[in-house]
Amino acid sequence: MENQEQEIDLKEILFLLLGSIKFIIVLTILFGAAFFCYAKFWLPVEYTSSVSIYVKNTAEQREGQTATQSDLTAAKSLASTYIVILDDDVVYEKVSDKLLETYHSDQMSRFFSIRKNESGKEYIPASQIRSKVKAAAINNTEVIKLTAVTKDPQLSADICNIISDYAKELLIQVTKAGSVESIGTAKVPTGASGPNVKKYGIIGALLGAVIAVAIVIIRKLLDNCINSAEDIKQKFGIPVLGEIPDLDIDEKEGNRYEY
Repeated sequence: MENQEQEIDLKEILFLLLGSIKFIIVLTILFGAAFFCYAKFWLPVEYTSSVSIYVKNTAEQREGQTATQSDLTAAKSLASTYIVILDDDVVYEKVSDKLLETYHSDQMSRFFSIRKNESGKEYIPASQIRSKVKAAAINNTEVIKLTAVTKDPQLSADICNIISDYAKELLIQVTKAGSVESIGTAKVPTGASGPNVKKYGIIGALLGAVIAVAIVIIRKLLDNCINSAEDIKQKFGIPVLGEIPDLDIDEKEGNRYEY
């Protein structure tokens, strides 16, 4: 009996949603368009640049020497350690110094909050640069990929190159093991990498559809009107002896029977 009632309820919900399909479609389109426009015209444009660093197990490698499996395993372990070290404040302090040497503080103030230390020297807080940078091992290998995402293409490339150059010195100095080599240099991106307006539009459309369905169902649950003989039986527990057909059904576009 419970399975039968559940099947009837699901069917009723389905017909309810189909009856409100226009409302659901309109709200879906409105939310999708709103999110699309928000990403397209409001969110700042972002540029992504990256550089790869290859980690070797030994500081010196003889010419023609082939790395063994144990060397590769040790290099992968070192890569994980290097990623942690590269996230230290000392790295981002170095980036701050290099950026302020290359650019005027007024230029950097467009992207970061420029502050002064006790001696009056300007610097960029490490936390702000860290939020723009990501370091990760590529497919769990001994190759580390540094990625920077900022609002300026040249700045993204500069941050990657500064960290890459400094990593060679810092990582060996700290760990006293292994060595690193940059695989090329970070290139200045020629196009924006974000925001992904299509993704925002899809998310907005899905959110609009969910909200529309929720509104339709909640409105139905809060509706106390009598719409059928079955409603009378369920609400009052009394049988319906007869139904009077509505002869003006074509004009009203409603139910054929009134109670």
